[in-house]
Amino acid sequence: MTRENFGCGSSREHAPWALEVNDINLVIAPNFARIFRQNMFNCGMMAIELPVETIDQLFAQFAGQTATIETDFAAATLTITAGAAAETVPFSISPFDRSLVEAGGWVDYADQNY
Repeated sequence: MTRENFGCGSSREHAPWALEVNDINLVIAPNFARIFRQNMFNCGMMAIELPVETIDQLFAQFAGQTATIETDFAAATLTITAGAAAETVPFSISPFDRSLVEAGGWVDYADQNY
């Protein structure tokens, strides 16, 4: 989870790849640089936008704790857990971006559909 305009200045797929090789396949932010966001989906990764208020509340709730985030893609929810505390948050994703993630990225999507 991060703050506003994540990925600003990242116009190539190398930025998502750097996250992916470090086992980061999901970034949550209030908004993203447009090209970075699409490159995440093109690489089969998720860039989820949540309201600033929700992110602020989650940062406050889980500050100083080691938290995990579980994605229920079918239900379009994220569950953040630290110890006994848990918070489930809905998210939205466009049908096309969902298809890219489900396929594993643009190349696999194209192989399956064209």
